[in-house]
Amino acid sequence: METDRSRDPLAATTTPAPRGPVPPLRELPRVGSTQDEAAARLSGGVGAPFAVLAAEQTAGRGRLGRPFSSPAEGSLALTLAWRTPLPPTARSWFPFAVGVAAVDAVRSVTGATGVGLKWPNDLVTAEGRKLGGILAEARGADAVLLGIGLNLLGPVRGPDGAPVPVATWLYGPDGLLPGPSPTGAATAALRRALAEEMLTGLTGELTALEANGGRARASGLRDRYTMTCLTVGRPVRVHPLGATGAEDPSAWDGLARGVDEAGRLLVEDTRGHRHAVDVGDVRHLRSPEAARNGS
Repeated sequence: METDRSRDPLAATTTPAPRGPVPPLRELPRVGSTQDEAAARLSGGVGAPFAVLAAEQTAGRGRLGRPFSSPAEGSLALTLAWRTPLPPTARSWFPFAVGVAAVDAVRSVTGATGVGLKWPNDLVTAEGRKLGGILAEARGADAVLLGIGLNLLGPVRGPDGAPVPVATWLYGPDGLLPGPSPTGAATAALRRALAEEMLTGLTGELTALEANGGRARASGLRDRYTMTCLTVGRPVRVHPLGATGAEDPSAWDGLARGVDEAGRLLVEDTRGHRHAVDVGDVRHLRSPEAARNGS
């Protein structure tokens, strides 16, 4: 599917998003990983769907296995445990559903603008600063863990204590929203409100996908995702092996043209050939000139 990016790429989607119930939500102050916590509860017999929400993670992990830790009280870490009748081959749009629900929740709860998705499902600003990330993992034959990490307060720092230049956050100096940062009970209330809004949107999207056999076009998710994805219409650099260093010999440049029925990014290379990208990493480039010049 190709999209007319002359429209505002961050405008509200044209098809209404389905809404679902909020599943049982367990709030914890500090965990290693909400994914691991949810997995342990599944193994212990807790019936899905349910969700785990934490104010701090000490051993979170991102897509491609990248480790990270979130600051105390300064973030949202949420995992939904979900059992599905769909076979694994029909679940490719589950992570995209998380991204759409997360962006919608940030917009509706906080009023933040200028937030969209970088393919496949990082929450970013139009300038490319990362607000949050998503991780989907299978557990057994029919269970999936759908996780979201979101920066509420800043600044975000790396393991060495230095600020992460590509990160952004909702509140605080240089954050997306003006005014003082929430503290204490106000931060906890914000975290809960965002989590409940995300879960309402996500359970609705998953239920609609399942009712349509995993077909995102039929459920409307494909349209909602494409209109929220900032990668479509951008020059990009594709790193097939997930390595984003300047010396990656496998990297190639092109223009992101759309997203196909399986959720793969359709990229046209500099020779005009189309590729369906479903593995590795994709970086936004600043302009077509930047793509040609390798910057």
